[in-house]
Amino acid sequence: MLSNIFSIVRWAIVIILWPFVLLSNSHAGIGACDDLNAITETPQVNFELEIQPILTTHCVGCHSGPNPAAFLDLSVGYTDLVDVDSFEVSGFKRVEPGSISRSYLFIKINCSNQIFGNRMPLNGNPLNLIEQALIRDWIRQLLIFRNGFDD
Repeated sequence: MLSNIFSIVRWAIVIILWPFVLLSNSHAGIGACDDLNAITETPQVNFELEIQPILTTHCVGCHSGPNPAAFLDLSVGYTDLVDVDSFEVSGFKRVEPGSISRSYLFIKINCSNQIFGNRMPLNGNPLNLIEQALIRDWIRQLLIFRNGFDD
């Protein structure tokens, strides 16, 4: 009986920690992710004015229309992004409010070594550091607005 309990607990720990193992492996290697630490936070990032234009410029060529890549339509605002499970990697949200390390979208645009697939945009240059930092700041600030402070 006791060994069954330990077995269940062990598997629960593995299931809970597995996404973190994947994430740490995706960042393996020197220079795998762009360093944004020198870029100060932009306060009150506005999705429609600051984030959607980045997505429109770099992403909607593949992520829009009736059959968007990864079932992710980035032409319709953030309804397909925020608090939506990742299609490619279980245990991650496309965008996890407040957490860039748990937001698959941010990993896809910020890191060369990926959990799954390739860095985005697929057939273009990586987003510049300012664009990446704006997306970082928007994701971090989502937690504040999600908790009822959106005025």
